[in-house]
Amino acid sequence: MYINFTPHKANVNNSNASSCANIFEYLEKEEQGFVQEESIFKDENKESIGFFDQQNINIPKDTVIENIDNNRGKRGIKESNFYMINISPSYLEQKHLLKRIDQFLEDKMKNEKIKLSDKDLANVRDVMMRDMLMNYSREVMKEYAKNFDREINGKKITDENLMYYGRVETQRTYNFKDSQVLVNKKLFKKIEKTKDVNRIKILQESLYKDYFSGEVIKEGVAKGGVNYHVHIVVSRHDRTNDPRSKISLSPMSKYREQNSQLNNQKNKTIGFNRDAFFQNAEKTFDDFFNYNRDYSKSYEAMKKNANTKGFRENNKNGIVKNVKKELSRYVGIPISNPSHILKMQLSQNLGMNIPTHLSIPTNPAQLTLKVAKTVAKTIEKGYGM
Repeated sequence: MYINFTPHKANVNNSNASSCANIFEYLEKEEQGFVQEESIFKDENKESIGFFDQQNINIPKDTVIENIDNNRGKRGIKESNFYMINISPSYLEQKHLLKRIDQFLEDKMKNEKIKLSDKDLANVRDVMMRDMLMNYSREVMKEYAKNFDREINGKKITDENLMYYGRVETQRTYNFKDSQVLVNKKLFKKIEKTKDVNRIKILQESLYKDYFSGEVIKEGVAKGGVNYHVHIVVSRHDRTNDPRSKISLSPMSKYREQNSQLNNQKNKTIGFNRDAFFQNAEKTFDDFFNYNRDYSKSYEAMKKNANTKGFRENNKNGIVKNVKKELSRYVGIPISNPSHILKMQLSQNLGMNIPTHLSIPTNPAQLTLKVAKTVAKTIEKGYGM
C-alpha cells in the first residue's frame, strides 16, 4: 500500500491560486467519457462519476470546490487551504481484491443462474472494485483524523470533523516529469537527426517501454496493468461553521510529545503521527479485505530494512552482482555505440538509474569495475533506485 501527502502551494501573485478548482478539473477529466452500463445491481448502487465524502456519493464538482475553498478559517485568500492524499494499492493488493470479486460473482451467477456477457462482467467488476476502494478510503480517513490526537469542544476529533472529497481513478498516464519520458524524448530527437540505419536500430531498442503493454513510453501514454487508486482532497481545517473556532490540521506537521507542567496530567502530543497512520492504514486493509500480507511487504518490515545498514549492504552487493552479469552481455558492444546508450540499456534491464555522469571505458575489464563502483556509490547515497 502506497499512501502519500502532497501539500498545495499557492502562488501568492495569483488571487485564485489557492482554489482547488484546478485539482478537481484534473481529477474529473478521466471519467468524462465514462458511460454507465446495465448490471445486476440496482440503479442506486451503480458507480457514481461524482465525488464522495464520509457518507455521500455523486457529489457535484462545483459543490466540492465551493466547500473546500470556503472552509479556510483565518487563512488569507492567497494561502494554501488543502492537501492531496494519494492512496495506491500495490499490484498484489489489487490482485487480491479482484480475486475476491471474481469469486463473489462466480458464486452469485451460479446460485442465481445468471449469465453475464464479458462486457457486463467487466463493468460489474469495475463497479465493485471502485466501491471497495471508496469504503476503504473512508476507513483510512478515520485513521487520518485519529492520528492528529486533537480535540474540538472537549471531544477527540473524528473523520466527521473533517472536510474531504475523494474519487476512485482507474488509469495512470506518463507525464512530462517522468524520467522514462525525459530519456525517450532525447532519444527520439537523436533518431530524427541520424540517417545511420544501425544507429537508429540501437536507439530504438534503447527506448523505455511500459512493462505491461510493451508500448514505447511517451507523455500521455497509459500505464499498463491494473491501476486503481484514490485521490482525496482534504481541507486544512475542520468543518466547524464558525471561522474563528476552526483548527488547523496538517499531516506534514512533526509528531512529538509535550511534557505537561501540571500534576496528574498526561503528556500531550502535537502534530500528526505518520508512522502510526501508515501502520494502521495497512492493518485496516488487511482486516477489511482478509488479506494475508507477507511480512517482507509490510510497512514495519520495509521501515526496519530501510534503517538497517546490513540490509543496505546486502542489497547493494546483490545489485552489483546483477550489474556485472548484465555487463557481460555488453562487453562485445561496438566502440561506436555511444556510452549513454549503454547506460540507458543497463538502467532499463537493472531497474535502476545509472547516473549520466558515468563514463564508459573501452576496456571491458575497466568497464565492469567502473560501473560496479559507481552503482555501489549510488546505492550508498540513497538515490537512483
